[in-house]
Amino acid sequence: MSRLPATRRQWLALAVISLYFLLALFLGLSRHWGYITSINDLGVFDQAVWGTMHGQFLLNTSQLDQPINWLGFHFNPVILLFVPLYAIAPYPEWFTLAQALALSLAAWPIFLLASRICRSETAGLLWVVAYLANPFLLNAAAWDFHPVSLAVPLIALALLSVEKMDRRLLFVSCLPLLLIQEQFGLTVTAFGLLWWLRNRQWKIAVGLVLVGITHTALVLGVIMPALSPTGSHVMFASELGHLSRYGWLGKSAGDMTSNLLHHPWSIAQAVLFDRLGWTYLTLLLLPFFGFPLAATVYLLPALPDLAANLLSSNPMPRSVFAYHSVTLVPVLTIAAAYSARCISRQWEWLSNAQISGLALVSSLVMGYALAPLPIAGAVNFWAPARFPVVPDPAPAAIRAALGNASASVQGNVGAHFSQRSQINTYPKKPEGVEAIVLRLESPTREISSSDPGETATLASHLQMRPAEYLASIECLLSREDFKVALWEDPWLVFSRNAMMDATVRREIELKLLRLRQEWRINADEYIAALKTCPK
Repeated sequence: MSRLPATRRQWLALAVISLYFLLALFLGLSRHWGYITSINDLGVFDQAVWGTMHGQFLLNTSQLDQPINWLGFHFNPVILLFVPLYAIAPYPEWFTLAQALALSLAAWPIFLLASRICRSETAGLLWVVAYLANPFLLNAAAWDFHPVSLAVPLIALALLSVEKMDRRLLFVSCLPLLLIQEQFGLTVTAFGLLWWLRNRQWKIAVGLVLVGITHTALVLGVIMPALSPTGSHVMFASELGHLSRYGWLGKSAGDMTSNLLHHPWSIAQAVLFDRLGWTYLTLLLLPFFGFPLAATVYLLPALPDLAANLLSSNPMPRSVFAYHSVTLVPVLTIAAAYSARCISRQWEWLSNAQISGLALVSSLVMGYALAPLPIAGAVNFWAPARFPVVPDPAPAAIRAALGNASASVQGNVGAHFSQRSQINTYPKKPEGVEAIVLRLESPTREISSSDPGETATLASHLQMRPAEYLASIECLLSREDFKVALWEDPWLVFSRNAMMDATVRREIELKLLRLRQEWRINADEYIAALKTCPK
């Protein structure tokens, strides 16, 4: 049987998807080449894949004070798919390419499904644009790579399989989710429930539910505790600062479940009001004009990630500028499409395309206003100092000189030096490394805040207060155990066996003085930071 030729709407959808892919790829690459990626995000995946290739399976040394297997921090075995790519060329840009591709490709099953739901390829095209313009998706594309982005097209395909009653597609899309992150066992369970509610085929539904629950129990109850230095999921700990997102609920998945069951109202109050969860929920629904609420059964696959974001004591997962909500976007899009169909049936004077258009306009307005781009009126959250289109050759030269030496590296350049057996985030544990790598230049125009906890600021990229950062370099210049091995403005490398002449030191001191002025460092704060130098 011959295939029907592609329609004009299908070609338009493919063109829009292709343009979005190019935009997402540009954002990701320019972000990395402009030194906005982080040692704690892109850097951990780069080191894990590199370590696997060099006999240290999924190595991580930058998150905690000891080397760990990354699966003890997050269950992301999917990153092993990058090992063959690293065998071809060991570049972290593979992750950026994969993320841009995944977020873009998810739009095609959304087009097919929305066209099927609304019985109109015009409406399907409108929902594709609404999905791609969603501010949560745009900002996830502009963040460092995270494995959850690879789940987005699989979730879109699973939703399509439910509508088509395609059992094979359901399993092909759901089973890989189990390799992406620890919470996706619950997502698979939710798809089993959705299959039952939508198609009434209990064997398939029960099978998926059992697979999902078994996966969750094994991963959270056995695998991660065995590999974690805390004896449970790291984020269930209570003494690891911003990493301890769920310690307030209990020290294990069992404790957390028990507290949720026994104290639901007090936890709900804390989540919705004390931690402003209601504003997060509002932001999720606004791009879709609130339509997903009229098709709540189709929101089931979103519940695990939604709960994880709402229950986090760290507010970042609830931010529209973070990546944590990216898996919710395809679910919300399709739920809104189902709602549009229901509304058009009840109100015959409104067509699917008109209702879909309302969501499209809302998505475009919010997407533009919250876009991570330097366009008039947009937030431009990361405010990059520049958008490079080719990589800086300096990191490759420095890497060649360092070899596999252990290093303490500035947070926002760490992902360029993470292919080594030991890397720490500067200034952590300098006594245990052979080299220190710094870049004396702000990657962002946002220099007003001195709080490292305020994401996307200079302080956040440095992972320390700018005054303390500059003072620490002045302290390093006076140390006997480290000397300047390289100074090519803005790159500064210290090592234990280098020699430093007075001319180089004077140039660096002048650079520090200029940065104190450019970054508007308070003199008293700088003097106080100097007093904390190790003797």
